[in-house]
Amino acid sequence: MDREFDAWARAADGALGEDLLHLVVASAAAAANRPEAVRLAAERRLAEVGQAAPDQAAFVLRAREAMVKMAALMGTPRAINALQALAAAVPAGGALERALAAAPALRSDADCSHARMRARGLELFGAIYGPNAPRVEARLRALSPDLAEVVVVDSYGRLLGEARRLGARDTELCAVGCLVPLDVPAQLKSHCIGAARLGATDAMVQAALRLARLVCRP
Repeated sequence: MDREFDAWARAADGALGEDLLHLVVASAAAAANRPEAVRLAAERRLAEVGQAAPDQAAFVLRAREAMVKMAALMGTPRAINALQALAAAVPAGGALERALAAAPALRSDADCSHARMRARGLELFGAIYGPNAPRVEARLRALSPDLAEVVVVDSYGRLLGEARRLGARDTELCAVGCLVPLDVPAQLKSHCIGAARLGATDAMVQAALRLARLVCRP
């Protein structure tokens, strides 16, 4: 599998940077229900960043956040499988495990009022869909008013809109990786465009697509 990962890294052609490369791989692998590849991505990146617990913790926290956010796209069961694989990459009883245990949750009750999450969700929704945002939201609302609220408030506001550990651009590139194995072309196209609107270069988007296609290849 190490050889397989080397092929994935070559496919990125340096466009994503090391941290983001591993996050996109993990996102695609999680959506493809390949937890062993999530663990490999984490182990490889932890070996690269060195032995300093703060540096290792920074990556694991970003990877955790990516898996939590991708639950909005791939569902909770696959997110749980991915997070279990990520946890298995962390040596038990060491400084890294202690650093992770001390890290605060990002979505406390005090920070997540409905009004605040709705406003944050609408802001991100508008940034991703641009001038099409009102039409897309109206289409969701026509399908189900409850679906529209869940998407805006919970998916975009509470989950995807949290940017302290994983910013909007990198979240969208992880979303691109996640959507490839789910085989949803319309949504994938929208999020490729959304990634560009949030600052990703075409090279970054294409690298994420190539990576994800390799990761989910039988």
